[in-house]
Amino acid sequence: MGINTKSIQSFAVTTAFWLNVAVAAVYIASAYAGYADPRSCGYLSLLVLAFPIFLVALLCFAVLWTVVCRRNLWVTGAAVVLTIPQLLAFCPLNFGSELSEKHDFRIMTYNTFGMPEAEQGATIADEILLYNPDFVCMQETPDTQGIKYRYKGILWDELTARYPHIDACLTTSLGYLSKRPVKTVEVYDDNKYFCYAVYQSSIGNRLAFIINTHLESIGLTKSDKRLYMGLTSPKQKHSIRGVRSRLMSKLRNAFEQRAEQAEIIRAKADSLHAAQPEAVVMICGDFNDTPYSYAYLTAKGDLCDAYRDGGFGPLKTYYRNRFYFHIDHILYSGDFLDATACRRGSSQASDHYPLVADFIIKKPT
Repeated sequence: MGINTKSIQSFAVTTAFWLNVAVAAVYIASAYAGYADPRSCGYLSLLVLAFPIFLVALLCFAVLWTVVCRRNLWVTGAAVVLTIPQLLAFCPLNFGSELSEKHDFRIMTYNTFGMPEAEQGATIADEILLYNPDFVCMQETPDTQGIKYRYKGILWDELTARYPHIDACLTTSLGYLSKRPVKTVEVYDDNKYFCYAVYQSSIGNRLAFIINTHLESIGLTKSDKRLYMGLTSPKQKHSIRGVRSRLMSKLRNAFEQRAEQAEIIRAKADSLHAAQPEAVVMICGDFNDTPYSYAYLTAKGDLCDAYRDGGFGPLKTYYRNRFYFHIDHILYSGDFLDATACRRGSSQASDHYPLVADFIIKKPT
């Protein structure tokens, strides 16, 4: 009895179609998992980390159906349409947006990783001087004397000449460099990984409050990260069960911690706006979470995102241990400012890349 080729092809197409449906369903769930509170939804919140993976899988199915059976493209098309906001958060398409001298205000957020010496290329100070922001929010930074010691000599002289207002706190490891006068109005530290500082300055003729924050880390120790790297290696020898028992609970706990911390940051931003309705409010820092996560969405509230409004393409701001995520953010109140460009720096002196954004002041209507 001969093999029925058409039957085999039909079975393969049908199987692929239902696999596509399953991938599309999980993809949509990962896109909207950020709206679920991790404290009540458990491991569901971790799906946001898989959003890029399922997006790639979905696009692979689109390529397959383009070649094999175009009428099945509707599955991928429907999934894409249903997740346009998340897609644009992951991969904004602001064509022609470039950092330029035609800006009214430029800000940088930079997790400096303690400002280590660069193994090669630009140091953290070099990167700051290269982009020449008006204001720099730093996380995981040495205190002011520590920065001076790191860059004693010409680099320190260049920094202080350009940034006469410098302060960094040993307790929180948060700091700033500014070309304009700054007042630190509040500092909070939970003695673990969560901290924030509120700086009062000005942008144009407006009062500005800039919240510099570092949310709970991803929650993995060095040995956990080695396990993860082993799992992502082609020669991995660890079991999936090992991943779940050792890593998943830690990730979930970190998600829950960041959810609570993001609510604190959001409440602080709201209180500043309520006290000074005309003031600009910005939130900058290392959120340790993606732009479609619960913590990010909570902290963002009604603020605008500089990368969403001025960036182009997918972005990673953390790049060590095979964790490639966009976890550093610049949020701003959009009634006075427009983000015209937002780009990532290139120095690998830290485990994070800096994020830089240009703004113009809106003209009165």
